Formats: sequence, C-alpha cells, structure tokens
Amino acid sequence: MKAHYLIALSLLGGITIGGFAVQGLSAQTKLKAYSIGEIEPIAGATVSPAYIEAARKALADAGGRSMGTLKGRVFHAEGGPAPIGVAMTEWDSADSAVAFFQSKAWKDLAPEGEKTAKTVRRYIVEVEK
Repeated sequence: MKAHYLIALSLLGGITIGGFAVQGLSAQTKLKAYSIGEIEPIAGATVSPAYIEAARKALADAGGRSMGTLKGRVFHAEGGPAPIGVAMTEWDSADSAVAFFQSKAWKDLAPEGEKTAKTVRRYIVEVEK
C-alpha cells in the first residue's frame, strides 16, 4: 500500500514541476506586435516601385511582414477622420518593430519616402495572447 502512495506522490510532484516549467516558458514568450503608420500622400507625387520594393525588403530583412495595405481602402468607423492611407506590418515582438524604425536601413529610406507621403503618426501595438 505504501508503494501506491509513493507512486501517487511522485506523479503529483512531477505534474506540479511540469506545470511551473510551462508557466515559466509562457511568461518568457514575447507578444506579437503590429506597427501602424497613418499616411497622408503628397498631392501629385507618385511612389516609386523601387522605393516600395526597397522598403518591403528592409522590413522583411528585419523580421517584419508587410500586410499589403498601401493601396487598401480605409473606412471611418468612429471618432476623428480616418487617415487617407495606412501602412501595417506584423512583427514577432514590439522590440523588433522599435529596433527597425530606429535602424539605419529605415533612416536611409526615409528621404525617398518623404518625397511622396507624410507620416501623420506611427505606433506599435502588442496583441494579447
């Protein structure tokens, strides 16, 4: 009978330790994030396909995944007016997005991008688990 108690206690202890290990790993997981840029095109300016390709390549090289919203329509739902254009990118973490927007690669692209559009604001949102 004592052997049954020993096995049961060992099993319970293993489950408890396993539960704490999984919880610890979950706490270390970074949350996925999205960067959202509200864009105002400059009248008469045309975005160069070379710029779009270079920007998307830089995003991809940094781990970002463009959501392809450049030519998508933006609809007003609530509050102030909707932006004219929106650029959305998916990231593995907010840290990755922040690092990209502070990187030399992004800063080197900025002058070309500013010829055709003004970024009203850009922000990064972490998603819940």
